[in-house]
Amino acid sequence: MNLLGDAVLHGGERATLRLAREYPHSVATVWTALTDPALTRLWWADLRADLRPGGRFDLEWLTGPPGELEWWPGEVTAFDPPRLLEHTNSEHGLLRWELEPLDVGALRARTRLRLTNDLEGEDEWVPMSLAAWHLHLDQLEVALDGGNVDWSAWGTASNLRLRELRAAYAAHLPR
Repeated sequence: MNLLGDAVLHGGERATLRLAREYPHSVATVWTALTDPALTRLWWADLRADLRPGGRFDLEWLTGPPGELEWWPGEVTAFDPPRLLEHTNSEHGLLRWELEPLDVGALRARTRLRLTNDLEGEDEWVPMSLAAWHLHLDQLEVALDGGNVDWSAWGTASNLRLRELRAAYAAHLPR
């Protein structure tokens, strides 16, 4: 398990989570997976968005039984397609998605995604959030390659991996 690209900065009761991943896809393809509701549901959540600064960015996670999860409201705070999307979320604070094309030659597109999550909460919320984002970013790779998540089985299928990731992140966090 590689946690080297992931970091946490603490500031009192606030934490800044930073995760980075590289995907063998173009910036445009990754951008669409972040902003198109038909694609966000393949790896992350249902999305209702008005993609402009000040527009809404509401998410309904799909990780629980249908009808049991609520829409979490948010607002677009910065928007520069296809490189930057920043939005708030009522449960996850401020989320900043930055996409950077990587120069690997004309035949292969590659994109670095940087996710920064500024959040408030208890210390135990930090490793859980890191683990969940780690899983979602892994799921993004699957979606970019044409797959999707079986949300009806997500809880049982991902529970062990989520616990492993949470323990690994907790072990690497400063006390």
